[in-house]
Amino acid sequence: MEEDRKLRIRSLEEMIQVVLLAIPEETSAQKLYLSAAEKAVSEESKTLFLTLAAQEKGHEAELRHLLENLKSELQSLKS
Repeated sequence: MEEDRKLRIRSLEEMIQVVLLAIPEETSAQKLYLSAAEKAVSEESKTLFLTLAAQEKGHEAELRHLLENLKSELQSLKS
């Protein structure tokens, strides 16, 4: 049972590291799409880039929520 707990802790720590790497990527992609929207020559392309930026913002929010859940589970396993 103790080995299962240790394995779960390592797994959670690994997932936390991956999520911490992914969050800035989502932020960067959001900025890229917002910049592209500012430079867009048509309303259609501007709308597309703004939609993509909004999706990236949503991904970031989901990752932050996931991060908090992972940290919470990790904390409870460590206490």
